[in-house]
Parts: sequence; structure tokens; C-alpha cells
Amino acid sequence: MPARVSLLMKALRFSPILKQTLWGGEDIAALKHLDHAPEQVGESWEIADFEAGATPVAEGEYEGRTLSWLIGQHGTALLGKRNFERFGTRFPLLIKFLNPARDLSIQVHPDDALAHTLGHAYGKTEMWHIVTAEPGAKLFLGFNRPLSPACFAEAVREGRLLDFLQTFHPEAGDTFYVPAGCIHSIGAGLLLVEVQQASDDTFRVYDYDRTDAQGNKRQLHIDMAQRALRYEPFAEGVVHPAPACGAAGAPAHGECFTTTVHRLATPHRIDCAQTDYFRIFVAFQGEARLCYDEGETSLHAGETLLFPASTQRIDLIPGAEGFGALEVFIED
Repeated sequence: MPARVSLLMKALRFSPILKQTLWGGEDIAALKHLDHAPEQVGESWEIADFEAGATPVAEGEYEGRTLSWLIGQHGTALLGKRNFERFGTRFPLLIKFLNPARDLSIQVHPDDALAHTLGHAYGKTEMWHIVTAEPGAKLFLGFNRPLSPACFAEAVREGRLLDFLQTFHPEAGDTFYVPAGCIHSIGAGLLLVEVQQASDDTFRVYDYDRTDAQGNKRQLHIDMAQRALRYEPFAEGVVHPAPACGAAGAPAHGECFTTTVHRLATPHRIDCAQTDYFRIFVAFQGEARLCYDEGETSLHAGETLLFPASTQRIDLIPGAEGFGALEVFIED
């Protein structure tokens, strides 16, 4: 049994960072019921604390504080002993909603080793949980056959890269695990929760030859992509469909984090007394009351909460229309 800390902390709610993008849609604002949201919100950073952006605590005694400050003050009570030893005050994850109205570029992210050579703390392994999918929406994930670096370079030069990519037509409830080095792209018409390492390193390989108002194409990063790429096809079982009903799906264990999908019609208790790590809940459907050691709070679709490692138990009590949320943690 892991050693537990004596200091208890309340669950933390953060002020999200809305990212306007040229490819952004309108579904994030609708999910969050934002009356005065900017147009074309492509991403909502729910929990973030690194160079590219930090979400402040939204309420309570720590209002305005960042995660790195909180970790510096509370250490193991927030992250857990093992996670604090591994990550220090650098929070290891970035949690976001993502909604492209246009296909995103074909891209790849570095692993930890390559990221370290760039002076960055983390690579970028990620996962996607599909909240809604318009008819015909698709995504690319991995190669559909083994490729050599030379064949990849030739496909890029000849404009035939799409012929070598594995195509999926996702449905609401599907979950995709995307390890660093796996070529990928998210298509238009999808609303999803994205969980990733705290990195913003993206190497674009192909952008459909699109140009801006001045006729300029976006910068590509072919050389860095070739250093990052895994050229083997992605293994079967990449899609982990969430259950249509029941308390929770089987946890999806990845290299960098674990995720569980909750779809609740009746109350469900999570016993945290034998674990020593933080838990994040990202709500995508309905609402729920969450009762825990330090009190009670609510969580609605489009909102995110972080429970510190000191939490002993969490009771999820769904509203009349049920409750759907993604739970994220890094096991000790």
C-alpha cells in the first residue's frame, strides 16, 4: 500500500484557455454553453501548465494560482509521492477539448528522447475520445503498410502520402491512443477530448497544399518529422470503443497515462484510499454531483475537475439525463 499524505485538498477547477484557430469550429462553445465565446474556437485548454500556456485556478483559496505553484506548495498531496518524484513541479499532462471545422494537417510528434534534444521536458503521446462525429468524418492514424524512410520521402515528394495512411471513420464513444512518432491527422466535423503529455511540439508533414490570404503555404517540418516517425503500421486494437451503458469501460493503459470512460445512470463510487495519484474528470455529457472527503461539487458537460492525490473516495451521482466523463490518471 502506498504511503498516504495527511494534508487534504479540495478538488480544483481551472479557467480554460480558448484557442481561436483558422480551422476552429463552433461545437466547443456549444458544449460549454458559452454565450459570448469568440468564433472559431479550435481548442479549449482545460488543464495546462507549461511554456505555451497555463490555466489558473478558477475559484476558492487558490484562485489565480497555477499548477506549478500548487505543486511547489503541496507536492505529494497534489500529485502523489511517485508522480512528484518523477515530474517535480512540471505538471505532465495537457487536457483539452478539440473541434476542427477543417481537416488538420498530417503531422507527427516527438517522443521523450527527441524532445529532450530540443530542450523540452516531454514528448507528445496523446489520446482522443470522440464526443460527437458528423457523418463522413474521418481521421488518419498510422501507416497502412510498412514504409522505409526512403519510400516515405518519395511519397511526400510525389504528393501521394495519403495513399499510405490508415483511415478511420470514428463514432461518438470511440477512443484512439496515439503514441509519439505515429503519423496522424484529425478530420473536420469531430468534437473530442484530447489528453496528451504537456508538449506543443508538432512536425507538419502535409497540409493539403493550402495557402493563406497571401498565397503562402504553411511551413512543413519534413526533416524533424523523419527523425520522429515510426514507420511500421499501427497495431490492431487502436480503437477502444466505450461501453454503451454501465459504470465504466476497461481502463486504457498507455505509456504516459491511463484513461477510463464513465457513462453513468446510477451512482458510482471510486475508492481512492489504496492509490496515491491525482485524478482528472473531463465531462462530455450530462451532469453529476461529486461527493468526496472535502465536500461536494458539481460537474457539467464541457467542464473539467482535478482531484488531488490526497482524496480518499469520490462518489459520482449522475443527473436525470445521465453523466459521461473521461477519467485520467498516472498510476504510481
